[in-house]
Amino acid sequence: MKTKVISRIGALLFDNIVLYALGLGALIQLGYPAERALILASIGFVLYSVLTPTFCKGYQLGKYLLGMKIVTDTYDQPSVWRFIVRELSKIMYTLPIIGIILILISQFLMTRREDGKTLHDLIAGTRVIRI
Repeated sequence: MKTKVISRIGALLFDNIVLYALGLGALIQLGYPAERALILASIGFVLYSVLTPTFCKGYQLGKYLLGMKIVTDTYDQPSVWRFIVRELSKIMYTLPIIGIILILISQFLMTRREDGKTLHDLIAGTRVIRI
């Protein structure tokens, strides 16, 4: 079942603000220089984004709280490799100028496609469903 755009954005914001920002803040409070803390928090967040849904049957904390999970196109549990591809493909959203365009295209696809897939879902062969 297709998820709502606002739910996916809410889950993204929750994971980014609660996990990434608080983790970064905690590292800085522990005395890590800001540059090093940023690198460590980024690595930790990528590991979270790959390992959590791998070992928690497609759930990440934000998605779980908002009643969603990540599955394959055939509604199976994605492999760790599929999650790695999914997360690495999100790097395209960070490219200067074109990243913003790709985010807009991804949001457009999510609202227009019947399955609600974004660009990174299309690349990885995944989808986010309501549970």
